[in-house]
Amino acid sequence: MPYCSLEDLLAQVPESVLVSLTDDEGTGQVNQGRIAQAIEDAQSEIDAYAQARYQVPFSPVPGVIRKIAVDITLYNLFSRRGFDEESADSVIVTRYKSAQKFLENLSRGVVTIGVPEPPPDAETRFDYSERMFTRKRLEVF
Repeated sequence: MPYCSLEDLLAQVPESVLVSLTDDEGTGQVNQGRIAQAIEDAQSEIDAYAQARYQVPFSPVPGVIRKIAVDITLYNLFSRRGFDEESADSVIVTRYKSAQKFLENLSRGVVTIGVPEPPPDAETRFDYSERMFTRKRLEVF
């Protein structure tokens, strides 16, 4: 399940903006493939940070992750054509930088998303009550 949808993007920007960001062919329509790729790239970026603390991909998708996915997706789409820092584009850059900071804090455990973290893997626990290196254990080497 993708972390955000075309409808989520349309809640933030007009369809005409998405057309201008994705319609390289001049059809006058939103290019669904480019939208899907930008969403997938955003999800990969989110998962790269979140996997330090959570089981990914998220299902269901927490609201804050959906918001972050929209911000990163829009940044990915705008970056296809470049940014005009003197225009409303600066909001997209600011929201992306905020999303990155949130994800960094998420991976360090400074913030949470309301989803329980999985318990530590049993395989990574060490039992120091027994000697690890004995003559018998080293015979296989």
